[in-house]
Amino acid sequence: MQEARGKVALVTGGSRRIGAAISRALAKDGYTVVLTYRAASREARSLAARIRGKAVPLDLSRPSAFGRLADRLGREYGSLDLLVHNAGLFPRTPIGLTTPSCWDAVFAVNVRGPFLLTQALLPLLRKSRGGAGILFLGDANAGELWPGYLPYCLSKVAVERLAAGLRKALFPGVRVGVVRPGLALPPPGFPRDRWERLRATKGGRRGIASPDGVARAVLRFARAGPYND
Repeated sequence: MQEARGKVALVTGGSRRIGAAISRALAKDGYTVVLTYRAASREARSLAARIRGKAVPLDLSRPSAFGRLADRLGREYGSLDLLVHNAGLFPRTPIGLTTPSCWDAVFAVNVRGPFLLTQALLPLLRKSRGGAGILFLGDANAGELWPGYLPYCLSKVAVERLAAGLRKALFPGVRVGVVRPGLALPPPGFPRDRWERLRATKGGRRGIASPDGVARAVLRFARAGPYND
């Protein structure tokens, strides 16, 4: 087993968009960052090299891979200090056009995957010497239940309750939190003019409004330390 330098963090979907901002911030704060990717191999490996971390492939819809990832992290680091559930699907799903497979894919990646990955990594989190943390990315606007993104919104509402349940189940050994981005980045393919109108009318009302702001919130959670028993 290799000795990790400082604390170790796993950031799912950590090579792009908000995930990349989180990975960079944690690395700057002294973490060894393991970031996962599903398809963007070159981008992920490039970022991992820049922050002196590691990029590993992971498809959250395929839980059979979670045990192998846990074994690999155990061999290389021995423990895990922070798990950031950042990866998610955000497809446009208008009523009448949402297929069963699309619905299932959103919940598999956004809800089922984080739960089962947490379960697989829990033994490593419990070995953290400084007190481990699990952090979910919610969505400050999910409660608006946007008609064009209803499965996504419902999945993020479920993430809030999942975090609340894990907070009860894992207290006091492992901290669990939620960070709630607002209109920080548009969904892929979202019309730019419509996004700017949304930002102008709602951008400052709810949630964290930038990727760097989300990354700073992650750092605040990471630095908070263990529970007081």
